[in-house]
Amino acid sequence: MATTADKKYPMPNTPTQTIGLREICQVNGHHFKRIKGQEDWIEYSPENTPLPPTEPQPLYLSLIHESQGPDEPLHWSLFVARENEPGWLYQVTGDAEHVTYEPWDGKVDITSSESFLTLYQLASVTEGQAIVVKSIADRETPPYAVNRREVKENCQGWMVRVIGRLVEEGRGLFLVLSKLEIAREMMQPV
Repeated sequence: MATTADKKYPMPNTPTQTIGLREICQVNGHHFKRIKGQEDWIEYSPENTPLPPTEPQPLYLSLIHESQGPDEPLHWSLFVARENEPGWLYQVTGDAEHVTYEPWDGKVDITSSESFLTLYQLASVTEGQAIVVKSIADRETPPYAVNRREVKENCQGWMVRVIGRLVEEGRGLFLVLSKLEIAREMMQPV
């Protein structure tokens, strides 16, 4: 009878391959996978892994959380991408008084950023709906304050406004009101 000691689980120095939000590796003929950033590995059998679909994977609209400096609220952005692929990032950046809208020109793999914390999937979207996301983000005015004392909103507030417009203009077809409420509940003080 094999014991846990007989099985070779991945060690910290075991080479891994990162695929989107997952890490995989092989140790002594055993295959392991885990969510990036977690410690526990799950053994799996590659022959039980489904073949990639012949249809293109759907696009996902996700809310991204990234860490900033100590005692700073999380940075929020919107990300449109297929699973495990680079995608389009929509965000406002800068200090609380001088915030600017800065969408990425090309695709980016935000999940490989050192500041990346987590991703909340908001909806599955079509190519046409992805264009609506870009259009709404492009039109939403960034937060502005004349001085630090007047700051009332940051990237999180801007993101909640964008999500709210997506719910309104999409008439709930691809982004439902409950996602807006969840985002509001996650907001941190400015």
